[in-house]
Amino acid sequence: MTTTLAIVVCGPQLEVAFRGPAEGVASLVRLAGVSPRSTLVLAAADLLIEDAGMEPSAIERVVISRGPGSFTGIRAGIATAQGLAAANDAEIVAFDSLLVQAARCGPVDEVWAAQPGRRGEVYARSFRTFDQRVPEPLGKIEILAVSTLGDRGPWIASDSLDLGDGGRVTPARSAAEALLLLARRGAESQPVEPLYVEGPPIHGAEIQ
Repeated sequence: MTTTLAIVVCGPQLEVAFRGPAEGVASLVRLAGVSPRSTLVLAAADLLIEDAGMEPSAIERVVISRGPGSFTGIRAGIATAQGLAAANDAEIVAFDSLLVQAARCGPVDEVWAAQPGRRGEVYARSFRTFDQRVPEPLGKIEILAVSTLGDRGPWIASDSLDLGDGGRVTPARSAAEALLLLARRGAESQPVEPLYVEGPPIHGAEIQ
């Protein structure tokens, strides 16, 4: 198993997870604070690697979330991940945060993943999820008003994200653990750069 560090920087909480070659369960740090995200990422990574009794040079792959979502710190988080990968001659891969949210679920025919958008709105996309496969998107990324989420669902999102009347599914894993899962299942890496989704300032705008 590839020694992997996973970094989630586009939600309301910073998550960093680490799985060594012989570890069945990932070690996880979840933080929220006002310190620069790059500082928190490095501190959390150092803690997890030290706890595993390994050196940073043991990292073979760095997995990062790239948005959409709360964009404060995404660029810094990606730059930090790129620096860690370069310093350790490690592979770096990236996945969008809606796919990551969907990968938190067990198998369901349809689940809607949400990430924070502009005030009163979320970025959303529907997926089918599986036991041993990467989640399959069922539609395009949309910008939806929180007040309309009860018309769709069930939803998977950060616990702190207001979904209005939208019903939630119980996640099987954290976002950082979902990043590890996507990498382990061989999901194709997306560009290692921030994913910004823009649309007209109207509710229900659909984005390609």
